[in-house]
Amino acid sequence: MASELNALQASIVKQIDIAANFVVIPKNKTIIDGYFPFKDECTDYAANLILLKSMIPQKDYEVITGIITANTDLKQEIADDLETISHTTLAYCLKENQTALAASFHFNAWDIIKLKQEDISPTITRVVKLLTPLLEDTKFIKYEITDITLSNLTTKGVAYDKSIGTTGTSSNEVSAANTSIDTISKTMLRQLRQMRLLNSRNKNTQPEFYSAFIQNTRKQHPATRSTGIQGHVLDIIGKGIAGVIVIIVGTNLSAITDADGYYSILKLTIGTYTLQATHGIAIQTHEVIVTYRHVETQDFIFN
Repeated sequence: MASELNALQASIVKQIDIAANFVVIPKNKTIIDGYFPFKDECTDYAANLILLKSMIPQKDYEVITGIITANTDLKQEIADDLETISHTTLAYCLKENQTALAASFHFNAWDIIKLKQEDISPTITRVVKLLTPLLEDTKFIKYEITDITLSNLTTKGVAYDKSIGTTGTSSNEVSAANTSIDTISKTMLRQLRQMRLLNSRNKNTQPEFYSAFIQNTRKQHPATRSTGIQGHVLDIIGKGIAGVIVIIVGTNLSAITDADGYYSILKLTIGTYTLQATHGIAIQTHEVIVTYRHVETQDFIFN
């Protein structure tokens, strides 16, 4: 049973597909075939990719090649709107010492993207309910969140509900199909981790392949229309390092890597920034040029 991809599944499948395209490049395949455990893992990976593709409708598989479906695009719009509302409301709360209200507005676009489809509308409803009483508050009015803002958000929520309800597939069938997609995806992500471990033998003998393999097996985040920096902090065998502090030198902006070693610092103005990551006693710095409405990528690899 084929199933529509949600945004999080699409990002995982895109990661899987990019890695698959990398390992079949002739010069890369020659290196892989020269080490039997690596070759064996890649053979199993390719077989699983065929199985995964059979579970996904062709029209939805376009997400993998970078064409975002209308459903995902609308979810991204809603996520961007909610992030702006969240940050604006949080600024008001901090200014006016509204600590209870502030607790409900510590989220960004990526938090919304990760939500299940059925949780989008309840999130919008909750935000509208919390903010409606503030629309006539003179202190809140200057933050320019109006009834039109909330009405437009609600309209998008209704449109999103309609878009996820038109697949012609029963909820039980969709649930079963998504479970199958998740199961095979998790298997392939485990295979990717295994291949990263095997890739460590190439660090000194095939350094170009070693670095390229890490880049082409990295996690794919759904795009956020923003300006900033994101990246992956890795150890020498390509495993993500959690809890690494990444700062922009000379500012109070920072991020901490998640369980998989990923970080992001968004909502930046264009310019050149010095990025610094600290892992134990080791410190690395990189200069990053940030351009308008583009999230630059800067990775760190620690020995």
